[in-house]
Amino acid sequence: MNLQILGRGRPIVVALVVAAAIAMFAIAASLLGVRTAQAEYAGPTFTTAPVVTKVEVPQAGLATVPVGGVDLWSGPDRDPYFRLHEGVVLPFLHRNGDWLLVTTMCNETAWVDAADVEVQLQNQPQDLGSSFDISEAMIVLDPGHGDRDWGGVGPSGLSEKEVNLDIAVRVRDLMGTAHDVDWDSGAISLGSEVAAFGSVVLTRDIVGPNDGDFEAGLGYRATVGIAAGADAFVSIHNNTVPRKASDIPGSEVYYSTGAEGSDRLAGLIYEELLRSFAEFDADWRGGELLGARARLDPETDDDYYGLLRRATMPAVIVEGVYISEPDEEALLATEDFREAYAEAVYRGVVRFLSTAESGADVNSPEYFHYDAGTVSGNGCGLAAQP
Repeated sequence: MNLQILGRGRPIVVALVVAAAIAMFAIAASLLGVRTAQAEYAGPTFTTAPVVTKVEVPQAGLATVPVGGVDLWSGPDRDPYFRLHEGVVLPFLHRNGDWLLVTTMCNETAWVDAADVEVQLQNQPQDLGSSFDISEAMIVLDPGHGDRDWGGVGPSGLSEKEVNLDIAVRVRDLMGTAHDVDWDSGAISLGSEVAAFGSVVLTRDIVGPNDGDFEAGLGYRATVGIAAGADAFVSIHNNTVPRKASDIPGSEVYYSTGAEGSDRLAGLIYEELLRSFAEFDADWRGGELLGARARLDPETDDDYYGLLRRATMPAVIVEGVYISEPDEEALLATEDFREAYAEAVYRGVVRFLSTAESGADVNSPEYFHYDAGTVSGNGCGLAAQP
């Protein structure tokens, strides 16, 4: 029925009557406990889903080539192009599933299957000081030079690259065992005061190609430290071409200006070198400035040395003594002096990690206007698995 035919005012009256009836019904339903259709709707029904925890796969770490070598690939699931020698540590900063993008000793990138190598995930550095847990420490030791990059050579033919590697191995051996240290005399003995370090990695290791005598680029060396998440990076060297005679050993320890804590690490190692070498007699030679030092590129104001310029962790280059000088070369040829050098590095790193001490003779950075004399990376060759 069309209400409009009842006259102009009647539709309004009818609408009011209907609205009143609906309101009275709602009140009655509420009083009588009758649920209306609107009251019956309790909202949407949700099904509780199980909580899924996303596991983050670390993107960085070290891949050690096992016995028998490992294939290098140009990309995931592509063809391998080289079988790399066992015993090499390959740093990686990126992964694609089970594939690791590694940096080779020649500063080139390649892919390896994670199942074919021994993977050590990146360390998360601790706060330094008395609460530092040395049993969890990650240290990278870098024996300077290698293969055609022989470094300095002494008057009688002693090669720096061989000496550096031997000293680095001795430092690792010390760090791999718990010791007591007499901090007054510097004497180190087996004990429990200082725990064995959690992990100590060498950029050139005696289990690698040619008993560790292989070429390793600066980019590769620095990337090992970065990918490892090292608490400290120590590059071990010996010097050449002194400037003058010295009453004390002409030791120098160069620190990174861009990586916090490097100057403190340098000062502590330098202090321990002087302690270790004090028991030896020699016609010492040195430079114009001894101690902990930093050299800057005058054109960029960055660290002059590429290794230290790339560092993101406390990093130093230790120049023990002058292999170019007869007396000091003779000392470097002995077991006792090499062990004393290694003990100095060990004590310096322990103090750096577990104390707030600053060390001695830390010099301000200086501009360096000369050629440091490093070998070119051109022609670097990977070592094949026999």
